[in-house]
Amino acid sequence: MSAARVVLAVCRRAIPLLAGLALSACAGIGGEPLGASMTALNYTGQGYDWVAVAQPQTSEQAEAADMVKPYGGSGIMCCVSLPAKWQPGMRLVVQTKDETKAKTAAEWSKENIPLKLRMVEVPRYEASDVGTVWVQFLPNDNVALVVSRYDPSNSNWPGAIKGWPKPSVEYRRVLWDRDSDLLKKQLLKMQKAKEMATQSEDRSGYQEAIDSVVWELKLLGRRP
Repeated sequence: MSAARVVLAVCRRAIPLLAGLALSACAGIGGEPLGASMTALNYTGQGYDWVAVAQPQTSEQAEAADMVKPYGGSGIMCCVSLPAKWQPGMRLVVQTKDETKAKTAAEWSKENIPLKLRMVEVPRYEASDVGTVWVQFLPNDNVALVVSRYDPSNSNWPGAIKGWPKPSVEYRRVLWDRDSDLLKKQLLKMQKAKEMATQSEDRSGYQEAIDSVVWELKLLGRRP
């Protein structure tokens, strides 16, 4: 696990499903600028170990940051500064680092995944809308912002895409194939262990575990 993942896991305060229940505790009261929380919504199969929002004049200084898995949502992070009154041409910088493919600490230390900065337009909002800055990762490498105190499942949600991210069938098939390969390897180890077992009780225990893995493989085999 990367250092960024460890830090962000500790900092996470809540899950995305709670985002629409109340205004962020970061929100300002009657003053300028207003503070909004940040949540990332990922509608793609590309995961990000780092998602952050920064101001254009300080593009490398993150105001709020987290990580987000493919077809998932991040936590609720504080705080992004927004003026109480929206201005035409307003923009924020979205920082990203692609999800690591490393399986060991040594591999991770050699990856050197670059930090990407994207200037993204802030859509029109009213001061009463300022609850969360939602960072949306969309197909075709597009990124959009939504400023709203409602979550994507709410009928008042102003974003173009409604609802929480859902894994595509293609992405689920990748996960199914991965899980199937892992189960097959596990099955071979159990079968060999059963053959080497000298006690009947041990062989019986291995057989129960083998039957369980075979059942899981059958379930995976029924996938769409």
